[in-house]
Amino acid sequence: MKAPKVRLMGSRVTIRPLRRSDLDTMSTWSEFNDPLYKLFDWPRRSSRDDDLWFAGLMRDKTRIYYAVDNERQILIGRISLRGIQGRRSARLGVGFGPDFVGQGYGTEALRVFLRHYFLDWGFDQIVLDVSAVNIRAVRCYQQCGFEQVGSHYQYAGSDEDLAFLRQEPYRSLQPLFDTAGYRNLMLTYDMLLEREAWLEEYSRTQAIIDR
Repeated sequence: MKAPKVRLMGSRVTIRPLRRSDLDTMSTWSEFNDPLYKLFDWPRRSSRDDDLWFAGLMRDKTRIYYAVDNERQILIGRISLRGIQGRRSARLGVGFGPDFVGQGYGTEALRVFLRHYFLDWGFDQIVLDVSAVNIRAVRCYQQCGFEQVGSHYQYAGSDEDLAFLRQEPYRSLQPLFDTAGYRNLMLTYDMLLEREAWLEEYSRTQAIIDR
């Protein structure tokens, strides 16, 4: 669906509705050098496929996508809500270009977004799933208040994609992967943040700032 026309500002990030032209920018993002994180590269699509994807997004009332710009107004990531259920719940998705991870942008953008999500939109809770091997993302979500409430397995890629697991230092990650038939799977955490828990932490943080 068309994202509400909000513009959320942090000290270094701006969150705004996703535009069709943003997909063209994302297609120019570099790929991760680390073979583990290459599993999470932004998908490469043709311009025609991007047109169809964006048109479908505008018609779908259960999905909203936002773009994240940095302090130089460069597109660095996106935040999405899927499976929107009124004002009860939605499923969060977060993705940043390889050149912009590990710099605190994701954590800042998520904190700015959650404030709007809970205070302005009034949602009851937010859920997400994250690969157990994506330690950087797991830590970000934990810092923002999410708790693990379950786990499941999801598709991990081809045998070729996962060949790096036979090498050091990745062998220790093998227990986080499994197979079902001919499908490779990876352990995925289900995480949850409820409004009351977020409000409690937000109020505590604000009290410290106001001292």
